[in-house]
Amino acid sequence: MFIERICLRNFRNYKECDITFHSPVTLVVGKNAMGKTSLLESLYFLCTGESHRANSAVELIRHTSEGFAVTGYFHSDKRPDTHIRLDAVKPRQGAFRLKTDGVLQRRRSDWIGKFNVVIFSPESLDIVKGSPKSRRRWLDLLLSQLNREYLEELTRYRDVLQHRNALLKRLSIGKGAVNEISVWDGLLLESGVALIDARYTALARLSVVLERTHLSLTGERERLFLNYVPGLTSSEVELSDITNLSDCFRDALERARRDELRRGVTLVGPHRDDFMLTLETTNGIREIARTYASQGQCRTIALALKLAELEFIREDTGVSPLFLLDDVLSELDMKRREYLLAYLQDVSAQTVITATDKDVMGDDLNDVHLLVVDEGVIVSDD
Repeated sequence: MFIERICLRNFRNYKECDITFHSPVTLVVGKNAMGKTSLLESLYFLCTGESHRANSAVELIRHTSEGFAVTGYFHSDKRPDTHIRLDAVKPRQGAFRLKTDGVLQRRRSDWIGKFNVVIFSPESLDIVKGSPKSRRRWLDLLLSQLNREYLEELTRYRDVLQHRNALLKRLSIGKGAVNEISVWDGLLLESGVALIDARYTALARLSVVLERTHLSLTGERERLFLNYVPGLTSSEVELSDITNLSDCFRDALERARRDELRRGVTLVGPHRDDFMLTLETTNGIREIARTYASQGQCRTIALALKLAELEFIREDTGVSPLFLLDDVLSELDMKRREYLLAYLQDVSAQTVITATDKDVMGDDLNDVHLLVVDEGVIVSDD
């Protein structure tokens, strides 16, 4: 996929901005907090309908403006003669609207996945060091971009979970009939098993690619392992231990019943899923990354995850996603930087990179389009 042009109005730092992308690699240079990260955020929002760093779309509106608008013009690698326009509009009051070629998309599932995106930013380290929620969010977005059925099942599961929790809350204070829970158990099982199965399959595939990309980034000095930890048990269970999902989920609900009725909340299910990242060094010692990995190791793991995500999408769709890298090169040592730039040269994905110095890439990439941004204004377009 290729984005040819993006137009911003009252988005973060930008009052009015119109950018045309002239080559597969664009380097956006600017000092801190001058708008380069906001440009990546607008591209990410256009593809996914959400921000990678804001909790609410209202946070994306510039100063005291009444709303923002982002418009992008794309074409597909498979059909370069076909052009698609995407519009995202958010008034300060009310929901944001998404349009494809002027047609309103009433559901996010009709929007997400039209053009796939992968972003590496400082927030990406939360996948390694953050809470299970951060890891679930990353995995859910990846799978939602590729599979509309997954997004619909995820939406259905969350709706069932909300209703089941409301019932448990009433039961915990002595209101309602306990036998009502069996209806929601069945619905929770149906959607939950579908989600667990999809995550299990995806993580098994990702783990293979992840190990390879991480070995390359570390000069084969460290190996990285990824294990699925389903939210059906209190112990960490590896991928190979998952067998009959329906029976396992049903048994977990039975075991948790007393505590759920007492606490008024659903305690087992894919809303409590996690995956574990484990590092093995040359001395053969394995350590859990979120607990023992250094900041540099965490950054390398997060980058390896993003490269694996890119490969996963390209393998699944046959098209490379838009790849966004926020100020990553200055944080890498020379060998990791050389590997990443060599990878970008071969991967054939349109890439937008931010940096504070235009010389950070050296001469390792050909045909780089340079944008210089200052306080939300493109002051140079070479």
